[in-house]
Amino acid sequence: MVVDFRKSKSPPSPVCISGKDVEIVSFYRFLGVQLDNKLEWSTNTDAVYKKAMSRLYFLRRPRSFSVCSRMLHMFYQSVIASTIFFAVVCWGAGIKAKDANRLNKLIKKAGSVVGFKLANLDLVVRDRMVLKLWTIMDSPSHPLHNTVDKLRSSFSSRLLQPRCSKVRYRKSFLPSAIKLYNSS
Repeated sequence: MVVDFRKSKSPPSPVCISGKDVEIVSFYRFLGVQLDNKLEWSTNTDAVYKKAMSRLYFLRRPRSFSVCSRMLHMFYQSVIASTIFFAVVCWGAGIKAKDANRLNKLIKKAGSVVGFKLANLDLVVRDRMVLKLWTIMDSPSHPLHNTVDKLRSSFSSRLLQPRCSKVRYRKSFLPSAIKLYNSS
């Protein structure tokens, strides 16, 4: 996969490894997350939505047998929420509003099956991103620890916001997590 944000769209030169040409693809699945060559998350969101919708059926089945709400919630957390929120720290801040609304509607449907309101995508993204940032700050062996440590304010417990000239970077993990950390 070639990620290229240059304005002149010249075709990339072919890459050859061990005498074999490497195929150029527009998206790639890596560790369960769909990455595309524009670094947008619509492909990943579509895959997550499709998988979670298919699992919503399995949540509706136990309800038809009058299973209690507590057990339905446990089933939702283990089967559907784990699918929706997998690697949400990576893609949660960068998805389009249209995709976020789609996932929130799915969560709302699951909530109506379970019998009470479930945490929406924004809340889970916020909680998990701040928790991940805390983990990075507490672990000196983490690769981002020194980067985050340099952003600590000398006047308060806040972190300084890194300069973001591109929207793509502003919506990535570190600037988004720092913004959420400072607002909490």
